[in-house]
Amino acid sequence: MIGVLNYKLFQRGSVLGFFDLRYHGLVIKGCRLMIGQNGYWMAFPQKEGTDKDGKTQYYDQMYLNKPEADHVRRLIVAELEAQGFIEHATKQAQRPKPQPSNGFRHPDTGEDLSDYMPPPDNIPY
Repeated sequence: MIGVLNYKLFQRGSVLGFFDLRYHGLVIKGCRLMIGQNGYWMAFPQKEGTDKDGKTQYYDQMYLNKPEADHVRRLIVAELEAQGFIEHATKQAQRPKPQPSNGFRHPDTGEDLSDYMPPPDNIPY
């Protein structure tokens, strides 16, 4: 059986919340509900580490083969949607987004804000 336990709303960047995943008798703590250009998805827990060059990296703490991981992700997003967490997170996360094509523009006036707003940092997920 696959399910969501202990959902906590948390909005920073593309992270909308944290939850524990019940996966066939196991409980995997620290999963995240994410939002990106292609919609909602869930991310498995990660641990911070360094690569051979000393750069900070984040390593997944749980691995499933691709078909199984995709299946689990679809089920979890559907369950979070059914429980109302995605709708609530979406309402909380609604904010004007800059237009990246030719600089940043004010959503109402269309004024170019490129001089006032730096480009967004690259988010690794």
